[in-house]
Formats: sequence, structure tokens, C-alpha cells
Amino acid sequence: MSSSTVGSTQWMAEVRCWCGKLAPVKMSWSTTNPGKRYRACPHYGGNGSCRYFEWIDSDVSERVSRIIRVLLKRLDKKESEIQRLEIIIEKENGVIMKMKLESMFHFFYGFAFGIAVALICMRLGMKTGEPSPKLFQLH
Repeated sequence: MSSSTVGSTQWMAEVRCWCGKLAPVKMSWSTTNPGKRYRACPHYGGNGSCRYFEWIDSDVSERVSRIIRVLLKRLDKKESEIQRLEIIIEKENGVIMKMKLESMFHFFYGFAFGIAVALICMRLGMKTGEPSPKLFQLH
């Protein structure tokens, strides 16, 4: 969480970096410069990239900086908690899927066993030569 584009900069003139790209206004969320706005080339920081970077604001007050740092720590804690809960949910979803598969297996096993028993009963009924009137009676 190092920076973000600042949306309320309509009054500021567009600035292009040394390579001709539009250099948007961003806000630093680092612990050393929280809340401080700057402009940078979209390719700033990569290998062989443009090196255009300029601070727009002077340093923010210590109070603002402290508040932002506290809020960033809270946000980090919440994001960590969300990640922890997502892992728990993923594990629980795995357990649920396993239970569903086991349930389907038991159903099909029971169904197949029932068909096998029915076939054996029918086979035994046919071996006697006389169908049981109650078993094969049609109305």
C-alpha cells in the first residue's frame, strides 16, 4: 500500500514527464510520507524507466502524519484478519465438499446395494418356477 491516484485534482494542470507520458497526481501511503501528494511517470521505478518524480506537497504536519500511520496500521490489521478468515473459509469449503462427496458415495452405494438385493430377490423368485402371486400381481 504505497500510493494511490488522487481523484480531487481537477484544478491542477496536466503534467507530462520527460518521456512524454501523463504524470498523474498520487498520494503516498508510506510510513515516511503518509498523505503527501506527488507526480511520477507511470513507468517510474522499473528497469530502464523514466525517472520523473516530483513532490507536490510540502511535508504534512506531524499530527496528520501520526493519524495516517495509525489508520494504516488499523487497515493492515483488518486486511490480515480478512486474509486469515478467507483461509478458514477455504478450509471449511474443502470440508463441506468432502462431506458432499462422501454423502453422494453413500447414496449411490446404498442405491446399488438396493438394486442388487432386488435383483437377487427377483432371481430367487424366478428359480422356484412359480411366481409369487403377491410379488408379481398386476391389477
